[in-house]
Amino acid sequence: MMKRILYYTARDMTNPAEGITRKIWNQIHALESYGFCVDVVYRKNDEDLMIWKNGKEKLIKHRMKRPYKVEASRFLRIYLKNHRYEGIYIRYVFDDLEFQRLLKYLKKSGTKIQVEIPTFPYDEELKDTLENKIVLLLDRAFRNKMKKYVDQIAVVAQKREVFGIPAVELKNGVDFTQISLAKRNNELRNCINIIAVAGFAKWHAFDRMICGMGEYYQRGGQREIRLHMVGDGAETSLYKELVKKYGLSQKVKFYGFQNGAELEEIYNTADIALSSIGIHRVGLKTAQTLKSKEYGAKGLPIISEYLVEEYPEGKQYQLIVPMDESPISVQDVIAMYDAMMVQNVEEEREKIRSTVEKEADIRAVMKPAADFYKSFDEVRE
Repeated sequence: MMKRILYYTARDMTNPAEGITRKIWNQIHALESYGFCVDVVYRKNDEDLMIWKNGKEKLIKHRMKRPYKVEASRFLRIYLKNHRYEGIYIRYVFDDLEFQRLLKYLKKSGTKIQVEIPTFPYDEELKDTLENKIVLLLDRAFRNKMKKYVDQIAVVAQKREVFGIPAVELKNGVDFTQISLAKRNNELRNCINIIAVAGFAKWHAFDRMICGMGEYYQRGGQREIRLHMVGDGAETSLYKELVKKYGLSQKVKFYGFQNGAELEEIYNTADIALSSIGIHRVGLKTAQTLKSKEYGAKGLPIISEYLVEEYPEGKQYQLIVPMDESPISVQDVIAMYDAMMVQNVEEEREKIRSTVEKEADIRAVMKPAADFYKSFDEVRE
């Protein structure tokens, strides 16, 4: 008999094209591939709490009150009084009193609890607004109490324990079956095309790339560089101001959010992908960004502020930039591009993809989470 697992996230999952939403569904499908029957609880349209069960979406609670993540934990606890699960996988959206009550109820009912912390440490990310500061204050007040209830933490970091709870490393991963290799446009060989796909937050730090391009051309640089900015977010206005300041309107293009065929077309213009180059801004020295794995699935070499371990070794595959506020050296980018161009580009892209896939395919990534529930099943049986 298939064991039934509940996947719970207090995130809003209304937009299926959003990167985090895609990742969550990929995680769910990966757990299913290990033989579990997985139901999913999430928010939709901000205020509605939904469950995906037996291939159908059903409403648990309509029009919850703010704060939604707190209400979501409360109404899930009520729902669980009539629904039993052997295990639960919780994507952490910070702690509070209602979350503690949910954990306590799950523990009392005998449910095996695994909590994923997608970013760790995360305190620096919650200091930008008053609302986030309150969230952090509550989280700090309650998070060390999780050890009474939670059996395992899955964390994107090499930690043996987090908040006093045994931890396993859970890297970011993507479904390689859903991502095609980028096809190089041979008509663009006289131009170095860089793609940046993101939500434009401060840790992406794409302003460093724009400033680097600006300084390169101010010093008389002659190589043609194009930066394709795909996405939107809090930093968009800053990026556009810098483009205007340096006179780069013909070299930096903003597309807004794209997906499907439109995004594929942009990827097919790209020679190099720009990953996060500002994680130091949120107090991190390394990371497991989802986008770096997507770039790997596309077969694109990357510019990053930290080593992406899944990538092949070699200067033509990955350019590591200084972990500071300095503009990106366009000369280093050119050297990376030229090193790639002396190779068979199509073969090199295949090499990048196959190398990254070994460790970053979502099924391989979710194996520690699946093993956790399987070991529990063996004990119970």
